[in-house]
Amino acid sequence: MALRSWEGDSATWQLFLEGNRDAFATLYASFAPLLYNYGCKQCADPRLVEDCIQDVFEYLLDHRTRLSPVDNVRAYLLKAYRRALLRKISNVRKNIPAALPDDACFEAVISPESALIARQSNLHRREKVKHALRELPPRMKEALFLRFYENLSFDDIAAIMDIDQRSVYKMIYKAFDKLRQQLADFPLWTLLALLVRLPG
Repeated sequence: MALRSWEGDSATWQLFLEGNRDAFATLYASFAPLLYNYGCKQCADPRLVEDCIQDVFEYLLDHRTRLSPVDNVRAYLLKAYRRALLRKISNVRKNIPAALPDDACFEAVISPESALIARQSNLHRREKVKHALRELPPRMKEALFLRFYENLSFDDIAAIMDIDQRSVYKMIYKAFDKLRQQLADFPLWTLLALLVRLPG
């Protein structure tokens, strides 16, 4: 998947703030699939995930005149969605706190469209990588997903996960180190290819 133009997103966001309904529709069409994909890794109930997307975009419409311009629309919406989803989960299950605990479910998946993975890895190796990813703590999986699948900056990841940037660096480094330990027979470039979504 090609990287989205952040400048274009910011311009669309500005048009939305000015009351352009087509701009709102463009934002929804562009980002609802991303939010759904992210939400399904946080929550096993697809209806709740979809309801939360609806809530976020309804909030944007209702509060449009009080919203500000943003530099990175994707990071802004991911953070807003994450908070809304955690609130909704807390409302559904009263005993779940409003922040993800360290053992909360965050399911990382290997990008299926990666042709490089298909060429370089047989089924056994793919299963080893999936197993290694499942063994990582959920917060590490979330950080890897945001960095390698969504191509977000460390600043954006820190904002989305409500932690400081240094913690993001440490988390991703430790996650990568754990993967390297479990997958010692994998060349570094192969492991990177498994984590990075290729364009196309």
